[in-house]
Amino acid sequence: MLSAMRILAVQSVLMAGVIACAVSSSRGEDVQLRSRAVSLMSHAHLVSTIQGGPWNIRTEVTYSATEAEGALQSGTYTRVRAKDGELREDVSLGEYSASYITAGTQRAYTANWDDQPYGATMVRALVPFFTGAFDSSDVIQEIRSSSYGGRQANCIEFETIVGEKHLPGEACFDKANGTLLELRTGNRLWEYSGFFSFKGGWFPAHLSLRNGDFSLTAEMTMTALDDKPEEAFVIPPEWRQGSLCHQFEFPIAKSAPQPEGRGGSEAPITDVDVRFHVTATGTVEDAQVLKPVRPDLDAEAVKIVQSWIFQPGMCNGSAQPYVIQGVVHFQGR
Repeated sequence: MLSAMRILAVQSVLMAGVIACAVSSSRGEDVQLRSRAVSLMSHAHLVSTIQGGPWNIRTEVTYSATEAEGALQSGTYTRVRAKDGELREDVSLGEYSASYITAGTQRAYTANWDDQPYGATMVRALVPFFTGAFDSSDVIQEIRSSSYGGRQANCIEFETIVGEKHLPGEACFDKANGTLLELRTGNRLWEYSGFFSFKGGWFPAHLSLRNGDFSLTAEMTMTALDDKPEEAFVIPPEWRQGSLCHQFEFPIAKSAPQPEGRGGSEAPITDVDVRFHVTATGTVEDAQVLKPVRPDLDAEAVKIVQSWIFQPGMCNGSAQPYVIQGVVHFQGR
């Protein structure tokens, strides 16, 4: 399914779809129409990509997000990427704050890094900016001239089909510079505006995400630094530390049952997103609903996920604990 970012464990972006989507779907899709849609999406990716470098770059974001019971909270996210590949992230939302550093072969993070609230997780999914990609589940239906946010646009109408689930979608691109203005799939809507030029690419100053009763609005700036801020990569001794994985595999589900559906294949589906720890033995611990949906379904989703069994994730040939996300689908509930 096409999305702005794919989050599996620590912000993994699946780029394979950019190549795979060049093959036409088998669902009666027009080959030339799909080719044009893929070209628009690929062009949007290219025009929003930094050129040359490497550079020392600081990205700063201020944002607001709805959390539990619809309360609006404010937060910040700062991301410093150095020429040598070292990375520092600092994220906050309301009373929550956490930090992460990769320096050389070391990784270090505050104790609460894996327990981010939903809003903090989603702002990290939006930054750095990535346009998305069509995959084999996306069926292109129409490309039309339109406008979005006051800009002349080319808009793609598509449908994402996964099993019995059909999600209508739309992606709109600025006719003038090719940037992605809007992406909608099902009840999720991403919007981008106020594009600015930075190191050969165009990036949005304003980003927003709406997903049901959850909303997030963000303001982003990017700055090229003359020198690497060495002090930013000094690891405090009280942080948790480990080695980077040069070869890694995410946990693979061996048994991940879903609740029995009700009302037949046409009944609506309610999704509950759950974050959980997969241990080095493949069991699940510390399951937590990311965005509350309904108290009874939330509680049942946690119980279901805690019964799942995985082939453990690997790091440099050894089984390691991973924090990942999963979705429990309640049909007819």
